[in-house]
Amino acid sequence: MEDLRKVERICHEIGEWMGYEIVDVAFIPGNWGWVLRITIDKEGGISVNDCAAFSHQLDPRLDVENCFHDRSYTLEVSSPGLERPLKRLEDFRRFKGKKVKIKTASEIQGQKVFRGILQGEQEGIIRLQSEGSELEIPFKEIKKAHLEFDWK
Repeated sequence: MEDLRKVERICHEIGEWMGYEIVDVAFIPGNWGWVLRITIDKEGGISVNDCAAFSHQLDPRLDVENCFHDRSYTLEVSSPGLERPLKRLEDFRRFKGKKVKIKTASEIQGQKVFRGILQGEQEGIIRLQSEGSELEIPFKEIKKAHLEFDWK
């Protein structure tokens, strides 16, 4: 979607200027219309004030750029939370040593869902320590991945 790519570009410009990492940009149907959901992060975490500050910079820019051609939507800016999604190769390097859950598009060793300790990424291969063995998962096979918080 061309409009979404334009919004992503604008978010990255504003995020770089404000010192925020753009984790995700999604335009999704909600209960009462469309939702533009922007997920931001920074070293030390994101506060409600950070979300508000980013929103105050982004909202008027989206109006000026008319990104969704007058389609109404609700803007949501939030933190990635404790179970942050892992979307880019850089994420798999950055969170080495953390507990993760990975879902793949096709079966690898007879399964599609993996949990374990992230061992890092090298040349597009994600290494995961799971149940005493190390798995190699091609990044291109990953459908969804996120940090997994230990609630104990």
